[in-house]
Amino acid sequence: MITKEEAQRIVDKYHGSFSLLQREGTLEEKTAVLKWVADEANRKQLKLAGLE
Repeated sequence: MITKEEAQRIVDKYHGSFSLLQREGTLEEKTAVLKWVADEANRKQLKLAGLE
């Protein structure tokens, strides 16, 4: 599982630009960042619903 710091390092590499990440990033970088975003969204939804 990717950590927040790893995802932030990748995002910072592309100056916080999602379109730049999509155009110039590797498949592994794109997958890692989107996986982290999805995991965080799921974690926050579970917490909000009181299931965590």
